[in-house]
Amino acid sequence: MKNLKTLFAVSVLTVSFSALALFGIGEDKKDANQEAVEVKTAEECVIPAFAKAIGHEDQWLLHNGCPPREEEKKSDKE
Repeated sequence: MKNLKTLFAVSVLTVSFSALALFGIGEDKKDANQEAVEVKTAEECVIPAFAKAIGHEDQWLLHNGCPPREEEKKSDKE
């Protein structure tokens, strides 16, 4: 009988943790607008030499959350 209780308790815990993981209960969800508000400064968006050497300037900017180069050029003209 003791083994049956232990088996039942383990199975209930396993199912409950699986349900939490599946439905994402308990996750802190950030507001998508909050992430978009964060603007990088010009110093943070300086493209490093290795990215320039391999021709991945645009990918580096995108990966690091910087605005694309076309937008920077337009804002400099205005």
